[in-house]
Amino acid sequence: MAIELEKHNLRSYELRKRKHKRLIMIVTVLIGIAAIGIILFAVNSILHKNYTSYQVIHKTERSDSSSAKYDRYGTGIIRYSRDGAMAMDGAGNLLWNGTFEMKDPIVDVCEKYAVVSDRGYKSLQIFNGEGGMTTVNVPNSIIKSEIANQGVVAVLMDGNGTNHIVFYSEDGKELVSTRTVNQKDGFPLDISLSNDGRKLVTSYLSVNSGKVHSVITFYNFGEVGKNYVYNMVGADDYGQAVVPRIEFVNNNTVCAFGDDRFSLYSMEQTPKEIYKETFNSEIKSIFYSNKYVGFVLNSGEDNNKYRILLYDLKGNVILDKKINYNYDNIFISGEEIILYSNLEWIILRANGQEKFHYTFENDISYILPVNNLDKYIIIDNLNMEEVKLTETKK
Repeated sequence: MAIELEKHNLRSYELRKRKHKRLIMIVTVLIGIAAIGIILFAVNSILHKNYTSYQVIHKTERSDSSSAKYDRYGTGIIRYSRDGAMAMDGAGNLLWNGTFEMKDPIVDVCEKYAVVSDRGYKSLQIFNGEGGMTTVNVPNSIIKSEIANQGVVAVLMDGNGTNHIVFYSEDGKELVSTRTVNQKDGFPLDISLSNDGRKLVTSYLSVNSGKVHSVITFYNFGEVGKNYVYNMVGADDYGQAVVPRIEFVNNNTVCAFGDDRFSLYSMEQTPKEIYKETFNSEIKSIFYSNKYVGFVLNSGEDNNKYRILLYDLKGNVILDKKINYNYDNIFISGEEIILYSNLEWIILRANGQEKFHYTFENDISYILPVNNLDKYIIIDNLNMEEVKLTETKK
């Protein structure tokens, strides 16, 4: 009898133990769900918050000339002018710098690397993001240069009747080159280099009997491209449409921006058209990121002068919105479309909601994002400021 009672007590104990464990598990799961809900609510509140003003976090007095230009560099900026270039974080702290002499500097950035080229002349500077700088003197006048994420640079050059595209390594050594003849192949309008430095796309325009003719050409300088003549793995004939801009929006996606249309191509190795569209309205602006391509079209209306169209990289329309903003510059960063003029700043979310609208008292030259959330860099003629958006007036 004692043994049976002992067994009964043991079974009862095991049953209570399992119930206790189950209760702890249920409570833990409920607490976890509640915590996730709170976090999601907080994140959603932040992502959909509307702002009315900003506060200055850091302020740095500009010591450069008014001819200096600025561009994004990671979460900071790159400043370049005729006598040098430097990179800074959002607070204005120096990351690296270098001096040179150029007549018409242009810049391209890919991750930590940057190339500054003297457009119309024969020199460029490669910056590796760690203080190193390489000077490259090229044989012909530079039209455009693009840099990849390991420091490889593709340079488009004008050779008086011929055009040359030459690849250089980070230390300035020539890697590969190709050549086109104006009379046969036309005049280059643009080139774009993939982030890994292995793929290139070009846009050329020729004129025959008074008619223009455009061709987009795709090159692969990796293993796959070795199986093709001149590494040319594809081409697309655009007829009389002009394609002034061509971009690798990410490493495997190309967008051709025509004067009245656009096309998206996937290009892991060889190109394949994903989507194309022709617009009936004039294109005022284009903008793009590694997730989206966007356009501002003239609407023809008095109250809403423009129409914003935003597409994902499969050609799906993400946003179709009429606007009446006055702006000179537009770009997309993360999930935000940023428009600004010298006195006005507007931020739209990708879903079309207006996040921020502000009128400045002084002329603004540049606005650049820092964290794709609430921090930005504002540059005017006198100062560079890192600011944080606020919900109350200054």
